[in-house]
Amino acid sequence: LSLHYEALSVEASKQTTAEEIVSCIVERLGLTGNNYELAEVAGECKERRLSAHEKPVSVMLLWPMHSEKDFHRFYLREIQSDVPWLDSYGLDPQILRDFIPFLLQKENREYPDLCQLPDLNEATLLENLRQRFEAGHIYTYVGSILIAVNPFKFHPIYNPKYVRLYQNQRIGPILPPHIFAIADNAYYNMLKEKRNQVCILDLIYLAASTSLPAEWTRSKRD
Repeated sequence: LSLHYEALSVEASKQTTAEEIVSCIVERLGLTGNNYELAEVAGECKERRLSAHEKPVSVMLLWPMHSEKDFHRFYLREIQSDVPWLDSYGLDPQILRDFIPFLLQKENREYPDLCQLPDLNEATLLENLRQRFEAGHIYTYVGSILIAVNPFKFHPIYNPKYVRLYQNQRIGPILPPHIFAIADNAYYNMLKEKRNQVCILDLIYLAASTSLPAEWTRSKRD
């Protein structure tokens, strides 16, 4: 957005919002208008838009400490459309009606990405997962990591419509968290980097009784 700056340093606290940082950068660059936003970038193809009230310093604290210097960064960009998939797939009104309960996952009481939590700790993390589970949302992001909570019942979110919905879409705030997004991201990286991709699945089993994990382990072994 500027011919004079490759990078800018901005002083901010843990309470500084993305909106405040954007205003500061826009003023320093002498830009006009208010159609700019801050995006978090990891690597070459993982990009996530920050909401106006998100706190970038808190997000930075979650970045890997030993990653390459420029692997994680923020950048200023012009605001992009919130629904690019509408143009890509030409969804008709009936399909939209089918997807509305899934797409309109409210953020006023729980967050689809734990990185968006104003105060990230074990208590708020578990409470957010509990609230999403009770609302029927079994998937939650932690950046590019997907947490899945077993609902022990059928969820009608695994069919060709959902496969098409997540094709060629970046992992981020546009669409709700889904395993299809992770799969498509791995497929995209495979084509782009021309090398094998790995998805790591880590299963955590919790039970109220200490005898249950042993029974579960024995049944899986048998």
